[in-house]
Amino acid sequence: MRRKEDNDDDDDLFVISKKQQKKKSIKRKGSNRRLKREDNSDDDDYIPQKQNKDSSSSSELQESSEDEKPKKKSRQSYTSVKSQGGGKQKKQVKKVEKVEKQEKKQEQQECQQEEQFNMKGDDEFYRLAEESLPIFMHPEYIRDSEGRRPDEVNYDCSTIEIPNDQYQRLPPMFRQYWNAKRKHFDSIIFFRCGRWIAVLYNDAIIIAKMFNRYLGFWGKDRPCVTVYDNQLPIYQRALLEKGYKIIMIEQMEKADLANKEEGEVVRREITQMISRGTLQELGDNDNYEQRNLFVLVCSNAPHNNKQHKYIYGIAILDCTTNQFSFDQFFDDAQSNHLRSVIYNTKPVEVILCRTPPEIEKIFKNICNPTVIISKKAFRDCEFIFQQFKIEYMEPFNTQNNDSVSNLFQDIVLPTHKDEPEPKIDIDINQELYSDSKEVITQKQTVQKYQLSPDYPNLLIELEKQFYHEQKQSNNEDDESVFYSYYFSIQSLYLLLCYLRQLLINDSVYRRGKFNFLDSYFNKKVNLYLDSQALESLEIFNVNLQTKLTTSGSLFNYLDRCITPAGKRLLTKWVQSPLQNYQLIIERQECIKELCDIQEKCFEFQKRIKQLPDLERAIIKCFNTIHSHKLKAVPITGGESIRLIKLKEIKSVLINIRLGAESFKIFNSDIKQFKSKKLKEILNYNQIIKMLKQTLEELEKYLIIDDNEEPKPVKGISPEYDLTLDKFNEITQGLDDELERWRKKLKCPNIVYTHARMRYQLEIPEQYLEGNQRPKELIITSKRQGFQRFQTTFIEEQIYKLRIVEEELSQKLLPFINEYFTKFYSYRKQFFQLISYLSEADCLISLALVSNEQKVSCFPIICKNTDERVCQLIEAYHPCLLQNKDIQWVPNTIEFNDSIDTLLLTGPNMSGKSTLLRLMGVSIILAQIGCAVPAKQFTLNPFDRIFSRLGASDRLLEGKSTFFIELEETKTILDNCTSRSLVIIDELGRGTSTYDGVALASAVLRYLSEKIKPMTLFATHYHILLDEFELFKNIQQCVMQHYQENNQVIFKYKLIEGVAQKSFATNVAQIAGIPKQVIAQAKQMEAKITKEESKINKNRLILQKFNDIIKQLF
Repeated sequence: MRRKEDNDDDDDLFVISKKQQKKKSIKRKGSNRRLKREDNSDDDDYIPQKQNKDSSSSSELQESSEDEKPKKKSRQSYTSVKSQGGGKQKKQVKKVEKVEKQEKKQEQQECQQEEQFNMKGDDEFYRLAEESLPIFMHPEYIRDSEGRRPDEVNYDCSTIEIPNDQYQRLPPMFRQYWNAKRKHFDSIIFFRCGRWIAVLYNDAIIIAKMFNRYLGFWGKDRPCVTVYDNQLPIYQRALLEKGYKIIMIEQMEKADLANKEEGEVVRREITQMISRGTLQELGDNDNYEQRNLFVLVCSNAPHNNKQHKYIYGIAILDCTTNQFSFDQFFDDAQSNHLRSVIYNTKPVEVILCRTPPEIEKIFKNICNPTVIISKKAFRDCEFIFQQFKIEYMEPFNTQNNDSVSNLFQDIVLPTHKDEPEPKIDIDINQELYSDSKEVITQKQTVQKYQLSPDYPNLLIELEKQFYHEQKQSNNEDDESVFYSYYFSIQSLYLLLCYLRQLLINDSVYRRGKFNFLDSYFNKKVNLYLDSQALESLEIFNVNLQTKLTTSGSLFNYLDRCITPAGKRLLTKWVQSPLQNYQLIIERQECIKELCDIQEKCFEFQKRIKQLPDLERAIIKCFNTIHSHKLKAVPITGGESIRLIKLKEIKSVLINIRLGAESFKIFNSDIKQFKSKKLKEILNYNQIIKMLKQTLEELEKYLIIDDNEEPKPVKGISPEYDLTLDKFNEITQGLDDELERWRKKLKCPNIVYTHARMRYQLEIPEQYLEGNQRPKELIITSKRQGFQRFQTTFIEEQIYKLRIVEEELSQKLLPFINEYFTKFYSYRKQFFQLISYLSEADCLISLALVSNEQKVSCFPIICKNTDERVCQLIEAYHPCLLQNKDIQWVPNTIEFNDSIDTLLLTGPNMSGKSTLLRLMGVSIILAQIGCAVPAKQFTLNPFDRIFSRLGASDRLLEGKSTFFIELEETKTILDNCTSRSLVIIDELGRGTSTYDGVALASAVLRYLSEKIKPMTLFATHYHILLDEFELFKNIQQCVMQHYQENNQVIFKYKLIEGVAQKSFATNVAQIAGIPKQVIAQAKQMEAKITKEESKINKNRLILQKFNDIIKQLF
């Protein structure tokens, strides 16, 4: 039985040189290794070759199925030769060996040729390749789908116009390609052709340049690069990081199993569209950090709101966890709050709508994402709320109707499913098949729908709020005026439209988790750290000028987490420390108790270390439901995507059970815990009770044995069982054939081998000597001491097996959708387990850090908010303690009701900046519940930390160093309160001395007299010491030092007092400035000092006067 010939003459056309064609024809005639390829021999096995510049293209390789004809002919003639005697058989074996050697030699020559090509003439070759592209792709002729040229208004670079006459001349397969490419011209298309993937036209040139690849040609004007499936993730990640979008086009059927008319090609569809911010398939070695897609809409703040300039609506999505977050807030002219949101989320892709130009610069300056400018118009809120519901509409169910109606009171309930906006067409087979109309008519329709109970509560509340505020608006027509969340839902709607364009709305949005950031509320319950504070206090990164590094940061010091979900949670804890007294004490109690069972904490982390990123793995399973990727047929020799997904869910179920079992180690301690929080998180019995029924229910439908591939339990899917019986019948027949040959040749060592081809009989050579070899054995390959064969019966069974395997894969699809939907229904239990695992991981991490230092204490948090106190006794900067080789000096910093400002002076390099950071970092540690490396720390919780440290400009935003200083100062003056900590270092150094002194004096006076936050103010302007000497709430401090033998000795200790000089020449000497320059500087310093002596006399008089005043009061 031979398989049906496929007459598709378009799927496998490659123009090659005469020399290359000759080599390939030799292979077809002589290579016994290629006489019979793997089972799916219809898939193209040829890779495009680089076209010789000097040689002319003379012929085309026909399609793979046609290419089988000479192969089969060769095989028949070869079989007849074998029957003529053993001598000729040996010659044929030698011929096989000779051809294999020739192939190896040719591969080596091709590698050498490729290396030579890469060494010279690349630019010229790429230029010629670009010139060979179809004329409608040339810069002078290119137009978008509406006929607009690139220099015309509203030109759309994502589309391209193809003249109809040129489109009609294209072979059918390339019409499929251009049906996709004409609508997505700015995307890189990976086009499935059997076992390999083609990248064509300008996309091929891009990849050849980026990856130094060997550029081939498919026809005269089709540059081509081939990519195999195991290489695909590498190409995808690199292209996405460069800002490209990616489209995957897969085959929906196999060529040899599809009954095609002459001139037709296999069906293909777009199965994936990926952008940088929507990449979901992350590997085990990928970073734990979020990959956020950020949508921002902007409008001017109302005129009556004088404190703010902008109003922002944001929507943020992490496609790896399906976490949606959105918010709406007012912001100042510097967009300081927006900067903080960007700094905390660090999006990899951004969609901007109606934003001023400087906003894009802010994004580029902070995290350099891919930026998309949207021109989409705002829509009415009612229309948007209806669009939000489309993915959640399901066929009407009378049993659930009453309960659903109760859930959705006070919102509009649709009874039919509207068309989504925008509507995306993934079918690229238009006008290619005679049965296309029949396919459309067979599509099933549902008459009546209802809203799913899974519709997010947050969206329900937003809609209720809209109708409530609409009634209270006194007939106000402008929704942006009366609706509090107008810009939030506009940004979320833009995000939804983008997900629909990328075909992931039914997975990511439909299975999403929604939360509202509510910035104003969070500022009241958390210690607010803006982007400037996080950056200058080195919370997540340390700026080494040449690069940013996490080494030496506070997060690096705290992070002992094992699980990726734990690291993500710890990041949130550090970004937003607690402010509520009860919550801080509760977390402290948890950490203290875990410190007492450190050995068990180590054992728990050892157990959970073997778990993957469980949160992302579960979301990956959720996103499988009704995924377009499931439709694709498996490649030759590869696993079906459906089987891969079953293996993934099998692994997830096993790891969920392992994660739950990890808590068993705390079973004996649970009764001794005083903390209610700890009893809840580490309660093994409660966790097992929560998951037992869930896991048993899911395992009841799927075989999860280690020794078997995952498949439905018998009886769950009758259609699958019936096909599986056919499969078993065929494999049993193949096993019987094996036994027959063992008995016939009296050799029990005959086995099947599946190298390159399946079901080859591997027979020891001694049983085939002379005339012992039966005529029906057809040689396929050999190895030392063995020869491999197939028979006509085996060939027929393999062909039947392939058909049944394809049928088995098709029957698996309904089960997968149903099973994964059931898996999704237990999401609350799974997310609860992840919550327990990640929180336990974070608490243990903080407990390990708290136990690590010899000197540490748990801060005393004062409940009384009326009395202000902050006393840090004998404290160390935690990040410095990681270097055990240095004897670090502890410092004491004290504030109280009478002293709220420390005016700090000291020589350069005396440790002022480290002391300032010590105060900020210690407060953060205290308010996340962790122990602080100090003898004692007593404080009231702070509401915000402001930090004006260091000097830097923002070239992308066009802002100088001094301008940045003033912007940061303005933020402090506008937003700080009496419960804030303000850190200011050397304000005014970016301008002239007198201007700087005046500015520093005015700011310090404003803070100490008007707002009175706890302030650390470091300066080199010694004139400020005299000015503020009489301020009772300002204490003057200095970093201890002394001068010896013309050198300054630093003690790095904070004491009460003042520094007489800054000793800049001392630092110049340490930095290696030439001695001549230093000498001249000292001479100039002496002259200036002499002039200042006159001023100092007046200063002494002023000091005496001040002393008299002090004595009087």
